[in-house]
Amino acid sequence: MLGRVLTHLDRLVACDTQNPPRAITVDHPAVTYCVGVLKSAGCTVSLTDHGDGCITLLATRGQARTVVNCHLDTVPADPSWTKDPFKLVVDGDHAVGLGACDVKGAAACMMAAVEESEGAVALLLTTDEEAGQSLCVREFLKQELPYDRAVVAEPTGVRAVTKHRGLATYDLFFKGVAAHSSVIGADQRNAVHLATLWCADAIGLTKNAPYDDIRLNIGMIQGGTKANVAASSAKVVFGMRPPPGMHPDIPARSLADLARDPDSCTWKARFAAPGLDENAGTDALLEDYRLSRGDPVDFWTEAALFGETGLTTVVLGPGNIKQAHAADEFVPLDDLRRAAEAYKRVFSDPLDAADHAATLADAKGVR
Repeated sequence: MLGRVLTHLDRLVACDTQNPPRAITVDHPAVTYCVGVLKSAGCTVSLTDHGDGCITLLATRGQARTVVNCHLDTVPADPSWTKDPFKLVVDGDHAVGLGACDVKGAAACMMAAVEESEGAVALLLTTDEEAGQSLCVREFLKQELPYDRAVVAEPTGVRAVTKHRGLATYDLFFKGVAAHSSVIGADQRNAVHLATLWCADAIGLTKNAPYDDIRLNIGMIQGGTKANVAASSAKVVFGMRPPPGMHPDIPARSLADLARDPDSCTWKARFAAPGLDENAGTDALLEDYRLSRGDPVDFWTEAALFGETGLTTVVLGPGNIKQAHAADEFVPLDDLRRAAEAYKRVFSDPLDAADHAATLADAKGVR
């Protein structure tokens, strides 16, 4: 099966799906290629264009209990690449190419697994994960879905990650009063001062429980015009990664309360999503598909969105997160082989349609 994986990966790497720009359409070569492969494997394929480069491809065959998800977009190629990022190169025991690790390698494994299996399939491919809003997955999950499990592809070394941190990013806008810096009290109305005081208090808050493990990061402070002018406005951009089980809204409320003058501070959430955690069905999923449990990870994935809806969800894919977004990124060939076999086991789920319907009914409390 590795030969088929590399054939698919070669074609996918050759397709420029860099994001930004948000330029992927329903007739993009990467989308067209996947449609052709999956239809040839007996799948029914539907495409949804959400606009702004957000395309959803859903391939189904039979009645699957598990939806498998992978994104096709990549980050832009870093200028320090030493090879053509759009030409797959097999170098010893690695395959090198833009997206080979994050995460076209997984997509190639999935398509080969669909071809090599005869079971039910529900494969969701999206094109906006790197855009940072997860519109495709969020819109997909708004539907009444016939699935109780999800497997989401990100680089995990082909181990099933069952827990990871949440992610939230915010803009804070501080309003001050412009004044000459020699005026008494100007410092107290300086928006940059208000912003930096908030930052200091926020860092202090995260030194103690219950927020000593939210991984706060103040990424940017902007504001002011000159050294002798009190700033009338300032902006802080920050993010945090709370541990599994803690929704970002909880520490966000405490952080918002730190503003010295609440009337001078306005919050804007850029992105907020919980982490991934286990549920009652996790052990059974791992056992049914013979997946090895991986350690919790600190990076966020769209698996959290599937888990938030109640689906038993794991993250599993070939490669190491250290290669994601890196120049000359690569994925080990053995990871591709093992990932394809793992996905094939998912697409060979022995649970028949009647048992699946009963499982869903139990989950929804209607039996």
